[in-house]
Amino acid sequence: SKLTSHNLRMMFYLITPNESTFHNINDVPQYVDNASSWFLLMIFGELLILRLQQSNGSHAINDMVTSISAGMLLILFQIGGRLISLNLYIYVYNNYRILDLPIDSPITWFIGFLAEDFMYYLTHRAIHEAGIFWSFHQMHHSSEYYNLTTALRQSCLSDYGAIIFDLIQSFFVPPPIFLVHRNVNLLYQFWIHTEVITSLGPLEYILNTPSHHRVHHGRNPYCIDKNYGGTLIIWDRLFGTFEWEKGYEKPIYGLVKNVESFDQLYLQFFVLKELGWNKGQLCDSEGKPLFPGFVNKIKALLWPPNYIPGSRTKQFFLWRCMVDSTERIPGVDPKRARYDPGMSITIKVYVVLHFFIQLFTYLHFCAIRSTLSYAHSAISIALMVVAMQSFGYFFDKKRWAKRFEAIRLLLTSIYDLLLGNVPFAALHILSFLYLIFLYDEKCMQK
Repeated sequence: SKLTSHNLRMMFYLITPNESTFHNINDVPQYVDNASSWFLLMIFGELLILRLQQSNGSHAINDMVTSISAGMLLILFQIGGRLISLNLYIYVYNNYRILDLPIDSPITWFIGFLAEDFMYYLTHRAIHEAGIFWSFHQMHHSSEYYNLTTALRQSCLSDYGAIIFDLIQSFFVPPPIFLVHRNVNLLYQFWIHTEVITSLGPLEYILNTPSHHRVHHGRNPYCIDKNYGGTLIIWDRLFGTFEWEKGYEKPIYGLVKNVESFDQLYLQFFVLKELGWNKGQLCDSEGKPLFPGFVNKIKALLWPPNYIPGSRTKQFFLWRCMVDSTERIPGVDPKRARYDPGMSITIKVYVVLHFFIQLFTYLHFCAIRSTLSYAHSAISIALMVVAMQSFGYFFDKKRWAKRFEAIRLLLTSIYDLLLGNVPFAALHILSFLYLIFLYDEKCMQK
């Protein structure tokens, strides 16, 4: 079972150097995979607690499915970013390291912990402030809710944004130490995505906590570009990006300009177009380009996402950031309703059923992925992505949702039959027949 106390401790960084030091990078456990059962248990636990507290509006089916699907998509796409980062890391360490730290020393372990946490701060700050790099992260902030499923709502591009900061560590931190802290730092950040925990007392001065991270996810002006820390909050205090949660102004979650869609691929990639092209084409009230010429086009691409000519910026590390992070940030209306087109209970049950089928398929795929051919892997990933898209179309009440889902079910059932997976093929065929003969468009309504 993965529901062990050891795997639970990992999620709170309650580990010792002795139990998490390895000489060979292949011996480093799959920490995130090992914690997956705890993810699900804690999500259900949070739901139960909030129900008992009669806390309405903390979760929504459409948002939860979209968030968990994004987490699945990140892992499915990790043939790229993290693998590239790790291979480059090992190469640079083996050929260009400037320090030989003893891998068995607890001091090396703690240096690795601090290095990873500080590099995470820099990475996190860069992908918020350095223009187009925001597209590597905005998916995580696109939810208007704040719960444990939000932690799983990640951009499938996010690993690419961390490569340069990973490589900085490769000059002195042994690869197994780096990989341990990379994973455990990520695990720590799961449980802080909750409104159940209000304050951790004196620990608030040292650690990143649910309270601090709620501020980070807020779109209130006082929350923008604050509290970037991973495990420790000391970096924010040192570099002036720390902000306390204000009891009189609760964070309102989401993007500064919220996107009204549950379309998975659109949510993942729309900012690439907005910052990569649209921003550079903006004009003022007289029709004159805001970013004329090549240099200004580069500024539109790489300077802060809310930068326009005349905004005050300053240099931080390798990028420009806003002098005043609240500049051009509109106030929030706490009474504004969250985006929710609504669905009938029939459609909710249908989508949730097929979501759990996809979750099982995803977990099975991850377990056998290393044994599959490239073609088998590619087809499996494509069908899972198509399923995520289909769920989003139902949530957005797109007129083509039924037709898209029917095609998905037909293709999936054929693939199941080719693999000899008769029970799942039968389930998909029955669902296909339901859509064709029994489904009523009116059941898309509340």
